[in-house]
Amino acid sequence: MREIKDIPFVIDYIFGRGVHNTLLIDKFKPIFSKRTGKIKQLFYDNFLFGSLRPNGTIALTSYAYSILSKNKVFKKNTVIIKEDQIDLVKNSSSVFVKNVKKIEKNVFVGSDVFIVSPKGEFIGIGKAVISYSQIKHFKSGLCIKIRG
Repeated sequence: MREIKDIPFVIDYIFGRGVHNTLLIDKFKPIFSKRTGKIKQLFYDNFLFGSLRPNGTIALTSYAYSILSKNKVFKKNTVIIKEDQIDLVKNSSSVFVKNVKKIEKNVFVGSDVFIVSPKGEFIGIGKAVISYSQIKHFKSGLCIKIRG
């Protein structure tokens, strides 16, 4: 990705069609790599929105979640954990199947997943180890590794 105009397409590809409608393209400020000339980081309203990975995807921050969570399509990338497990998940590096209260349909193996409390409070961002359908059927085991 070399241009700022490509960002809405990448966001829609990763998180669902129409998610970019929550954002204003004029508020993005890219930071370019001196070595490659490609976009390295994205700032939105002078806050870090995300970092671009070598494979072209965006590693979003908690600030990005606070903006994008207003979009219904984006909420399909979330996992709601049980109330009594919030502190445990905040302090550990994993979410287990038994800790999941509700999971949305846009969770696939290797996708970024946003972990929230039943009240909608942001807990963290992780990478799904198993998919939506597997999490629904399993009774135990690791399902999300929290990103450090």
